[in-house]
Amino acid sequence: MSGARPPDDSLRNFGKAVYNKNSVPMEIRRIMLIKPGRRFSRMGFGQPLGLLYLISVLRERFPGKYEIDFVEQALYDVTTEDIRERFRKFNPDLVGFSTMSMEAGETEEICRMIKSQKPECITVMGGPHASVFFDWALKDADIDYVVIGEGEETFPDLLLALEQERPMDDVKGIAFMREGKLVETPSRPFIEDLDKIPMPAWDLVNFKLYSVQITMNGYCHSTPWAMLFTTRACPFKCAYCHGIFGKKVRKRSVDNVLAEIELLVNKYGVRELHIVDDIFNIDLARAKKICDEIVARGIKVKIAFPNGLRADMMDRELLQKLKAAGCYVITYAVETASPRLQKLVHKNLDLEYTKQVIEWTYKEGIIPQAFFMLGFPTETPEEIEMTIDFALKSKLIRGWFFTVVVYPRTELLDIARKAYPDFDFSNYDWFDLRYWSEKPFYSRVTPYDGFKIQRDAYRRFFLRPSIILKILWWFPKNAFLLRGMWWGLRASFISLYGLERIFRPVRKFLARNFGLFPE
Repeated sequence: MSGARPPDDSLRNFGKAVYNKNSVPMEIRRIMLIKPGRRFSRMGFGQPLGLLYLISVLRERFPGKYEIDFVEQALYDVTTEDIRERFRKFNPDLVGFSTMSMEAGETEEICRMIKSQKPECITVMGGPHASVFFDWALKDADIDYVVIGEGEETFPDLLLALEQERPMDDVKGIAFMREGKLVETPSRPFIEDLDKIPMPAWDLVNFKLYSVQITMNGYCHSTPWAMLFTTRACPFKCAYCHGIFGKKVRKRSVDNVLAEIELLVNKYGVRELHIVDDIFNIDLARAKKICDEIVARGIKVKIAFPNGLRADMMDRELLQKLKAAGCYVITYAVETASPRLQKLVHKNLDLEYTKQVIEWTYKEGIIPQAFFMLGFPTETPEEIEMTIDFALKSKLIRGWFFTVVVYPRTELLDIARKAYPDFDFSNYDWFDLRYWSEKPFYSRVTPYDGFKIQRDAYRRFFLRPSIILKILWWFPKNAFLLRGMWWGLRASFISLYGLERIFRPVRKFLARNFGLFPE
């Protein structure tokens, strides 16, 4: 495979295509991989690591065999019609999607377009949504095959089975339809040795464009930035989580992690890393070793944790080492300050120690943030107040209050059905999984106005003079940071009160005259 197509290629230049001019004619020669999600083009969720890993695996296992076109819909803000034209010119034999639940509608729309243009084109879906909703994907979305769980071994095996006309039943970890019936093959064991997976195809990433997109973290200290996984899986059993990577934590070696960090920093000029493990500090000694190596090797990089550090597994020494390695912000997932709910949803967080860790984080000069969830089944107004009070009395600089969103095939759904037997769950739109709206059903199931409580929580947290002053002090005077803060304020506070029309002209004035809060 060669590098990316040049900007003046006949295909519209959104995403990058990898191709080999000497491909041998075969049943599957051209593969288009799409990361959908145009309605998230302003926010984004970072680089699509799943697809970037797949491309690297295909390059390694089948060098020069496939022409691969890589399309990032959100990053380039392209429409289905744009993709239709690109599809027509590239004429792929197979199209693969990596889909999150909030991207399901766009995936379905694109897939139907593909089948209308070329019915024989094979469609494959992977990602978190596919692993849960594979029956929907196969029955309603014109998907031919679903890859369940990790795809680095399953997807290449699926390609070989298609090309060699082997029985699909022999491919572990997939689902498909046969004569109108859903077939799910035996699950594939998780990849134990993560070091054997090649690093993501970073050469295909447009870091410049990602530098003007809001991140999972909400903002960046420095750009370009990149996402980084160092472990997979979480051993805990929270009732609201699927855990598609399993419960046994698998770790990349310290040397393997540092090799990728050095590649990103030295070759691609990355200045900030967002570590997105489920629990980076599951192994304290390993976490400290990674920090020590960053310092010892003289790597100058900022580090953010938009998630992935469990508060009651931290110690102050790790915080000190993280600070020395370049960490400037940590987000802790507290969820609820109710001991009863902590047990009900199996989070089982040590709340007193968590408050201590937040204070240590603040004192070490790292911005402490936290996620909270409002509207758990059986949650009382008093328990909601406990959670808000925890946030207000802590040393948090930012607190995010989300309404609970349930997913099918989770224990939380079973808890909700038991708590509210009269609620009609069949009418719930499982694909409208927004955290900042009145749509999530718990705001209607619980015996109080969860939506009002959510917006009041934001008002009480962010409109304190002490927090306003701390935000102005802690956050650098950086237009990108301000843009991230504007997005968070608009999404989580202004829009909750319906004040968007009032603030829009103010934002435009500041953007036009001072370069602040750009779209």
